[in-house]
Amino acid sequence: MKILIRNSDSAVIYAQNDLVLDTEAHGNGWRDPNFNTENATITEAVLPKLWTGAVWSYNNGEWAVVDSARYAKLLAADQAILIREVQDKTQQRLDAFASTRNYAGILSACTYATSTVPKFATEGQYCVEARDTTWAQLYEILAEVQAGTRPVPAGYSEIESELPVLAWPGN
Repeated sequence: MKILIRNSDSAVIYAQNDLVLDTEAHGNGWRDPNFNTENATITEAVLPKLWTGAVWSYNNGEWAVVDSARYAKLLAADQAILIREVQDKTQQRLDAFASTRNYAGILSACTYATSTVPKFATEGQYCVEARDTTWAQLYEILAEVQAGTRPVPAGYSEIESELPVLAWPGN
């Protein structure tokens, strides 16, 4: 990826493959007369995660955050999206497990915990326990991330193995 670096502070202002710098900076469909070969340079670089213009600097091959407040907002938004993804996939995992016994989902299976049919009552109670232990474990993991005692996972696949094993009793 081509990046445009402001010479005065090494802030990266633009990043795109068709970036050109001459009497002005320009790319496909846009121009910026504030940048030219006297006050900016173009180089190739791999963008850091959460890259956004004027938040990062690039100097001698090293990226650094230059606008901590904007970066903190980007990071918080990214973590909120990640948390939602992890919660959604956890719910999907529980629902998929319940569906292996023809329940519409984990919520449906849990309603059978008070069934008068012993088989359904046993399965329903197991689903209540599986749901509770799964969510308790997930929220413990997320609390560690938010407390900074654990790195932010790249995605659900990094924490799935830490969730309780879902297996029907007697199988």
